[in-house]
Amino acid sequence: MSAASQAIVDLLAPHVERISPDDLSFATSADASLRVMKAVDNPDVALDDVARIVTAEPLLSAKVVRMANSVALNPSGRAITDVKQAVMRVGLAPIRSLAMALTLDQVRHSQRMAPCRQLVNRLWERCVHVAALAYVVGRRLSSLPADEAMLAGIVHDLGRFYLLGVAAEHHPELLKDQATLVVALDELDRTAGRRLLEALGLPPTIVDAVAQRGVFGGSMPPQSLSDVLFLACWLAPSANPFEDPELRETARAQEGAALGLDRQTIADFVTASGDEIYSIALALEA
Repeated sequence: MSAASQAIVDLLAPHVERISPDDLSFATSADASLRVMKAVDNPDVALDDVARIVTAEPLLSAKVVRMANSVALNPSGRAITDVKQAVMRVGLAPIRSLAMALTLDQVRHSQRMAPCRQLVNRLWERCVHVAALAYVVGRRLSSLPADEAMLAGIVHDLGRFYLLGVAAEHHPELLKDQATLVVALDELDRTAGRRLLEALGLPPTIVDAVAQRGVFGGSMPPQSLSDVLFLACWLAPSANPFEDPELRETARAQEGAALGLDRQTIADFVTASGDEIYSIALALEA
């Protein structure tokens, strides 16, 4: 790491250390989304209660209805327009992913992100692709909970989201040299991501999967949530804005050989699952 990147790490590290449940700032319009996430984690919550909270947030309601009508969850194509019916069709766990997606979407559109809008938009598109792929990989290629995989995909780059916001709000001069900033954020990402996910009260399985997403266990079908997330990141068509494109392609070829995954295998999987992947991505992003 260069001296310039290390200087950025030293500058941003205190912000990471201050992350706590009492020091998380989200847009006011995301309050309903955060209430949904807390409600879903309550083992005694009723679907009627969740439906009422979802109805209070029009954007979240639209996302839930859209997912309820997606090819992945509604292959019959019979339209669902009522929010309560949509909540019953989608289930509690995916609604948590939709609420988190809405929260991050509102964060990326906030004024604090204006100086780095292009970078954060690319990061968001990547998260949506990874979440949709993680859901379908979990559902089709493993016996692991697909709903958890989708949530892990949505939040897998939360650390970088947070760090970009800190840089844009408190140290905008850092955005002038994005290449140097990216190296520093890569260094801080794991710690920041873990602290944020724990502060949000996400399950340890999600926290650990995100932390270990860069290492593949080597077995097919995937045996762990982190393996599912690794494959989803590997498959995502939207290049990570924090990666060098040429190095990514070389790494993908090497990883694919090591995993026993050739391009035809990947093409067949994506083709067979294309409608599902697209419908989940659309529900998350819209």
